[in-house]
Amino acid sequence: MRIAIVTSWPPRHCGIATYSQDLVRALREQGHEVHVLTFSDGGRKGEKQVHPVMKVVGRGTKLSDPRWDEKLHREIEKIKPDVVHIQHEYALYRHDEDFSSGLFRPFFKWRVQAKFPVVATFHSIYTALDRVESYYMDVALTLINAGIVHEEYQKIYLPEDIGRVPQNVYVIPHGAKDIKPYKNAKVSYGLKGKRVVGLIGWWEPNKGFERVVKLWPDIKRELGKRAVLVVAGDARPGSKSGQLLKPKLLKAIRQSPARSSIRLIVGSFSPQEYDKILSSFDLMVLPYNRASQSGNLAHAFALGVPCIATAVEGLKAEIESSKGGVTVPAEDDVELMHAIAHVMKHEELRRRYARNAAKY
Repeated sequence: MRIAIVTSWPPRHCGIATYSQDLVRALREQGHEVHVLTFSDGGRKGEKQVHPVMKVVGRGTKLSDPRWDEKLHREIEKIKPDVVHIQHEYALYRHDEDFSSGLFRPFFKWRVQAKFPVVATFHSIYTALDRVESYYMDVALTLINAGIVHEEYQKIYLPEDIGRVPQNVYVIPHGAKDIKPYKNAKVSYGLKGKRVVGLIGWWEPNKGFERVVKLWPDIKRELGKRAVLVVAGDARPGSKSGQLLKPKLLKAIRQSPARSSIRLIVGSFSPQEYDKILSSFDLMVLPYNRASQSGNLAHAFALGVPCIATAVEGLKAEIESSKGGVTVPAEDDVELMHAIAHVMKHEELRRRYARNAAKY
């Protein structure tokens, strides 16, 4: 089968780019011919079947041409695919703050003219959509042949949000590539013999990393001298909210009474670096206040790393289904602190969560 996937793509540092790279690799291993239609900051020189046709402004992620879809449409016509698959996130196809509504133009053309089906995976679907998101999803699901979400709750709540029951929505769990933990990961980061609680990912306000940094002195006091908190990641390039949060997070780490037991790893990591850092964790914490699902959680489970997560939408469902960790009420710092300390102090419990995570 010849498949055209429209998505962000490495070297852009983006969760959807990483997700798409793993998906494309798996499809090609099954013998499919896969073409990647991506942005001008995606694809490396000489990379085959990667078409960087959507031009972005400078080093940002906004599309520079208001008619960017026309070049995309022409390129897909040349490929003559059997199916087109869009990786969707509201900020991914923006031009002039249009909420990626420019996608409706190729959606409509393909619906009327094309001889191939169009599928879209929606990566940011919440229980309660706002008015714009509700209209967007209603129109998108009318124009495409199939929509994919990662969580059952997303499909359940969609009819309430858009005012009808769509018949073309399917649930396919996020998943992760088949990977094995790096055996000497702790040694590589100077953490040999340490008990590591980890935070990893883009630094955004909804991630709540600063909460764990604030709680760490009390957690450290309970866990003892071998306990280390690893904070890994950076502000996402082009993210205003991330750039504003970064100095606040770094200041909180510098001023922490437990600063000597906090290890900071700043960077936008390659998939291999990311897996290696995550392999050094004994426990990962996701103290998010909003999330529809999490690639970080999926990768942690693939590596057998148990997790503490706030009980928000997709995170709660995955933790409870997998029994790979513990959920705590969102914004409850006391419960978050106690959960981290409890799992880290009870090694057999932590190992059971780890086995469940890997099995899931």
